[in-house]
Amino acid sequence: MALKGKVLYVISVIAVMLLVISLIGIIISIVYPSAVPLYGLPPFYWSWLLVDLLAYIVSIAALILAGASLERMVRNRIPAGLEHLKSSMLATSAGVIAATILVVTAIAYLIGYQATLAIASFALAFAIIPSFISWLISPALINISYGCKHDPELQKIVDRVAMRAGIDPPKAMVADIAIPNAFAYSSPLMGRYVAVTRGLLNTIRSPDELEAVIGHELGHHKHRDNSIMLIFGMFPSFIYFLGRFLMFAGMTAGMYRDGDSDDRRGQSGGLLLVLIGILLIVVSVIIQIVVLALSRMREYYADAHGAKVTSPNAMISALQSLDRYYSVNKRAFTRLEGSKIKALFIYAFAEPFMGLEEILATHPPIYKRIAFLKTLTYTELQEA
Repeated sequence: MALKGKVLYVISVIAVMLLVISLIGIIISIVYPSAVPLYGLPPFYWSWLLVDLLAYIVSIAALILAGASLERMVRNRIPAGLEHLKSSMLATSAGVIAATILVVTAIAYLIGYQATLAIASFALAFAIIPSFISWLISPALINISYGCKHDPELQKIVDRVAMRAGIDPPKAMVADIAIPNAFAYSSPLMGRYVAVTRGLLNTIRSPDELEAVIGHELGHHKHRDNSIMLIFGMFPSFIYFLGRFLMFAGMTAGMYRDGDSDDRRGQSGGLLLVLIGILLIVVSVIIQIVVLALSRMREYYADAHGAKVTSPNAMISALQSLDRYYSVNKRAFTRLEGSKIKALFIYAFAEPFMGLEEILATHPPIYKRIAFLKTLTYTELQEA
């Protein structure tokens, strides 16, 4: 994003925040006329905004520190084969689940089982319901947003590759996007789709490359990556909302006090909840980094499937063609960096942030994907 675009984005966010604050102040002044406002808001809400700001500052600091350490660890790491990749995916998935269970257990120990159950129920609902609804209707939104239309000729190619993969073919779509890319998407309500952009059809160098790209996307369907990443994306969201609700509970714990010992204990307990909530938001950021690592592993796995249904050379050539295009056409990055589904694209984008490009990316760098494909044996390809 250009500097001008970033400045405008920040100004827009600030403007929206000020508008929301003003509206909240008006509502509170009507519902609670006895409240003492400060620039439209009672003191409690200003305290909440300051605590919220502190939580985000600490989270960004944790992201930079943890990300810098992990960046050095993963910089030269490439799966040594398909079995190594599968064991890494299993270990990463187990780590995310175990970390979430550990967090909830620790919270239950600190504040009690009943309180944890109540707060966790709200946090779980906030994490699951929006994601589940968006998943159900996502194909319709994607088709409308990107002008995806069914293409009979492309469908013949998808059918042919799907037969080699041993799966039922999804519906083949062409997205009205000028730059080359491809993506797979689905929902229980609307079925499965594979889309390639108009730009990909215009720039692809050979039929083998196109089939390799389609094989990669079919790999996402075969491996159920959309569902898996949806589920694992809920874990950091759950921890985040758990932290938010604990912060709110802590802020409200000391609202009414008269100065006696019980009220002082309540105030100290409220401060503890606020601190725990901030810590959980930091933990959610770290878990999100691990979930992104899982996403990159799933991309290696889909690449292996693309190589299986065509050949490693075809998959490598397709990735090289995409990388060559985006290396020459730098402006193409800006066209999609604001996209809500760029994580689905076969060639994904990560805007530079404190040298953490790979850690914050959903896809591995192209050179790593190519190096991984070169390590695969015939036996491993049959297992992809």
